[in-house]
Amino acid sequence: MSNLQVQLIKKPDAKYPRVNDVFQVKTTSTPTANQLKDGEVLLENLYFSIDATMRVWISGAKTYVDPVLPGNTMFGQAVSKVLASKSEKFQKGDYVIGLVNWTLYQIISDAKLHLVKRGGDIDDLTGYSFLGPLGISGLTAYIGFEAIGKPKEGETVVISAAAGAVGEIAVQLAKTYYKCKVIGIAGGPEKCDYVKKQLGAHDCIDYKNENLSKRLRELTPNGIHVYFDNVGGEMLDEILMHITDHTRIILCGAIATYNQTGEPYKVKNYPRLIIKRAVMQGFLYFDHPELFKPGQATITQMIKQGQLKIRYDVQNGLEQAPNGLAKLLLGQNNGKVVVKAKSDQPKL
Repeated sequence: MSNLQVQLIKKPDAKYPRVNDVFQVKTTSTPTANQLKDGEVLLENLYFSIDATMRVWISGAKTYVDPVLPGNTMFGQAVSKVLASKSEKFQKGDYVIGLVNWTLYQIISDAKLHLVKRGGDIDDLTGYSFLGPLGISGLTAYIGFEAIGKPKEGETVVISAAAGAVGEIAVQLAKTYYKCKVIGIAGGPEKCDYVKKQLGAHDCIDYKNENLSKRLRELTPNGIHVYFDNVGGEMLDEILMHITDHTRIILCGAIATYNQTGEPYKVKNYPRLIIKRAVMQGFLYFDHPELFKPGQATITQMIKQGQLKIRYDVQNGLEQAPNGLAKLLLGQNNGKVVVKAKSDQPKL
């Protein structure tokens, strides 16, 4: 039984991700149950989440996780099946989630995992949902609003990267759950069409083909009450010119800056935060474990009632994970990018 592994071979430069040459796929030996130590499990990694923050991890910068350096195996959040266990927490057959290596099989400490299902099997769509609406994407959107945005019914909420994995859930939460006026920002007519017609936003600004400042003046005449920022950079700077009194800005991502190799963009309009007594705060979803259950309950209820639409951009085979990341960073994805580790698994 062969074991694939995706390894970073060099730090990305200015050509990445247009030139996708920073990873290599290797065949390695497969770990076995007799190698387990107390408190460890043997995993088969089934479904991987591809997230924009990975671009920061492979840059060598120290963040809330250790950087991935050349020679290291890439890692990310995944849904995995326990094949063997010497853990008191998990047993053979359990499905778990955690930060794992980009590899088909691995031995890992049980402290790094959380149980998602005990008994029975899961299908592809269920696996994806633990990474999307019921996992990092959905919880990020929900926690951003609950912990920082605190939208009130009737307020105007603007969401950047509105067609992305977090953005599409944020749009639907703001519209249906919080009952706000929602303006999305996305790149290209196809994505904006999706944000308006499928996700239900009141309108969407195509930043690639429209004047952002002009459209914000037209669509938010009374200012922006909540801004869910997935982009950063110049777009955030422009948003600051359209905030109102006591605006709440949720700093979730900064994809506009992830591929910068020169001097980073410096926000100029921050004095507006003082004038408008506004709040701008960053967060990581795992800072708020107390909101996991209510977030999952809210999103599950919306799914059951047909109020939440989710798209998955599925990459088949672990060897396609580097292409999935490049696709996401180039803005060529349609929805949440996930990797089905074995392409020979039954398709949806």
